[in-house]
Amino acid sequence: MLAKFEKRAYVGSEKVWVGKYRNLQNISHWHMEHEMIACMEGCAQVMVADTIYTLLPKSVIFCQSGCVHYIHTDPDCLLLVCLFDEKLCEPLTHPYQLSTPLFQDHYNVLERLTAIRQELSEQPRFFEVRTIAMIEELMTDIFRSEPLIANDQQPSEVTARYKQLLDRIDHEFYSITFYDAALFMNVSESYFSHYFKRQAGMTFSQYLNVVRIEKAVQIINAEPDLKVTDVMSRCGFNTIRSFNRAFKLITGYTPRTIPKGYVLNTRSFPAVQGTFDPTLAEAELLAE
Repeated sequence: MLAKFEKRAYVGSEKVWVGKYRNLQNISHWHMEHEMIACMEGCAQVMVADTIYTLLPKSVIFCQSGCVHYIHTDPDCLLLVCLFDEKLCEPLTHPYQLSTPLFQDHYNVLERLTAIRQELSEQPRFFEVRTIAMIEELMTDIFRSEPLIANDQQPSEVTARYKQLLDRIDHEFYSITFYDAALFMNVSESYFSHYFKRQAGMTFSQYLNVVRIEKAVQIINAEPDLKVTDVMSRCGFNTIRSFNRAFKLITGYTPRTIPKGYVLNTRSFPAVQGTFDPTLAEAELLAE
């Protein structure tokens, strides 16, 4: 499942996950968990619901469940990212939402997320109960103090259409074209080009290549003896040269040298901006 929807696997019944990333780059996606992003060092650009925010140290972004978003950071940026089940804070987030997803960290978010991460890592007795309590307390403190507005559960017509387009790309990756996508969105090609890049953080062709290469990796894992040309054609590439170039750019490997069982993590992968320079360091999920 690529950018259209992300589902997180949790340790236990706590339904909370915290990760520490360096140089996080991810594509346009959404999930039914809430997401809290706190900056430790450096700078990140975070798109949430059509608006790009600059995330700096001592600031936090809260992304409500179901909201389309992506994250692009500077190479040395350190982020703490927390995902948790929307039902944990339903009395807060069902009727209300923050007036803006970006706010200053007056709540010791970094320290509190670090403590939650430690609970999940060490798993002491009753860690699940403790973790849920820590998330509920943090969210209550934030929603008590930050400006709130009524929660509009219905996405705009354009956003809903965009989500449908991502779903269509995920299923028709081998044949869909830029023209097909613009027609589906019912906008001009020039407007669609600008809109898609703002929403996804990359051009349509770059995004489509990521989807196709993810499918290629899945095919190679499932059918390791399949000819590279067959993998290429099944993923929608017209030439072996373009396929090999895109494959190496996105995974860091050629189709013949990719490690057995390799999984393309579309939540964090080499940056796909500008010229899509493959020398950029890969996003790192840190253990410490």
